[in-house]
Amino acid sequence: MSNCDRSEHSSNPPVTASSGLSGRVRVMLLGTGAALLILIMGFAFLPRTMAWQRGGGQIEFERKSLYSHIRVRRNGTVRSLIFVRDSGEEAYESQVNLRSPHVLYFSYLKHMFASYLFKQEHERVMIVGLGGGSMVHFLQKHDPQVNVEAIEIDPLVVELAERYFAVRQNDKVRLVIADAFDFLKRTRNKYDTIYMDAFLKPSAETDSTGVPLQLRTQQFYREIQELLSENGTVVFNINPHAGLRSDIQTIQESFPQTYVFSLPGSEGVVVVGSMQAERIPADEVLLRGKALDKRFRTDFSFEGIARRLR
Repeated sequence: MSNCDRSEHSSNPPVTASSGLSGRVRVMLLGTGAALLILIMGFAFLPRTMAWQRGGGQIEFERKSLYSHIRVRRNGTVRSLIFVRDSGEEAYESQVNLRSPHVLYFSYLKHMFASYLFKQEHERVMIVGLGGGSMVHFLQKHDPQVNVEAIEIDPLVVELAERYFAVRQNDKVRLVIADAFDFLKRTRNKYDTIYMDAFLKPSAETDSTGVPLQLRTQQFYREIQELLSENGTVVFNINPHAGLRSDIQTIQESFPQTYVFSLPGSEGVVVVGSMQAERIPADEVLLRGKALDKRFRTDFSFEGIARRLR
């Protein structure tokens, strides 16, 4: 029964005009307020990949690859890359506005660029996990001189990024179809930042969020440190799950310095592992955030990100 129907059968006595709202309207507002509270609470506990536009838009593409069940939706100028779970649940991996592809829709993506708070000049970076290419678009717009290598294990994801999300290879952007675990062992490049944002369909070889287990060990972290330039960083996107604290601890034990950023409206975090010997004080991180706001002039605030440092 709807709130309106329930109010019509209420046994409460009528309220006079002098007392303000009628009983019927009061009940309707009460019901609306309760529903709004439930809605807000529901979004607060959704995984951040699910929080923007669940189930919205026309399906433009759908196929199962060797790694995931993938769906592409479009709502106006916004396209979404979706991994469909066995339950039918849609996990939104990327969203790109085709009119302004450099604008980052997800909060965690904005926080991934906290790397600039600790390594202010980037010459070469690696992105592990391409998705819809949001991070590639951001770097091309705001730091066009940086060389970007995006590593993606699923050929279908790369195909869709180029076909639907306007990702293009050029002299500054290289898309590599490879298992990141293997690629990192054979590359000879040095990187100022490595962004770890790799997710697959959850299985026995991943954690509950889909992160490959072989990418979460101290041995792996020490191996990728060999690929970093002086004072380089590795940035981890860690979704809410039972092993989150353990994951953070493993990173802390593997890097000279570790910085943890809480994400608004989420229990997930972005963690920066830095090779700098000395820790940067929180007030200095904040000053760097203010300087980056003047430098990049993005639609979000680096100072705001700096304030979320734990």
